[in-house]
Amino acid sequence: MSFKRATRARHAPCLIRLVIQSTPKPIDSVQAQVEALAVVAKKLSGEGKEAQALEAYKTASGLMLGAPWLQHRTAELARKLKQPEVAAFHYRRAAAAFIRAGFPKRALSPLRTAWQLTVPLLPEQSSTFMTITLELANVQRELGFASDAKATLTNSNLALEAAGCSDRVPTSAQLEPARKTSKPPAATGSEPPDSGLVSFQGAPSNVLSRLESAAKP
Repeated sequence: MSFKRATRARHAPCLIRLVIQSTPKPIDSVQAQVEALAVVAKKLSGEGKEAQALEAYKTASGLMLGAPWLQHRTAELARKLKQPEVAAFHYRRAAAAFIRAGFPKRALSPLRTAWQLTVPLLPEQSSTFMTITLELANVQRELGFASDAKATLTNSNLALEAAGCSDRVPTSAQLEPARKTSKPPAATGSEPPDSGLVSFQGAPSNVLSRLESAAKP
């Protein structure tokens, strides 16, 4: 690596801080800060500095929790860099963002991925694994996929047993009661929003609350 490139690599965290410090601070500037950080992250990634790009994405995702695309992009990069705990954390944030935006079905994929990433971390991460299991199973049940929820619980307990864990996730009878209506909340448009904090109405409130509290920094 040349001296010039090495110097840039050392100064990348400073560049991230500079973006935040030089961007106006009012609430309406959050979007601008996130966009600037995304530009920095893309540039770093293009230069092969993916670990530093991840730090930029993590900073941006902390500024805009309600942006599913940003949480998912952060999770994907962490997964690529073989940081499963960080990836699972942001996949769960992505799921919470999808639910809050009124697209609970879109929360299933990131939660499944978070579940898959946590299996190899057993038995050390058994508590996190069980929490993700319940989050996934409850969303499945809320959406009317009772058989999928049961399968999630069964497979999770098999994974815990195989890893030598004595703990077990609750049975399907102990899941949060499903809402009377099996239809997911209506939302305008066919795709979830790319960014911004979107008001949420009618989605599984208990599941959302659990996801949001679990995915706080």
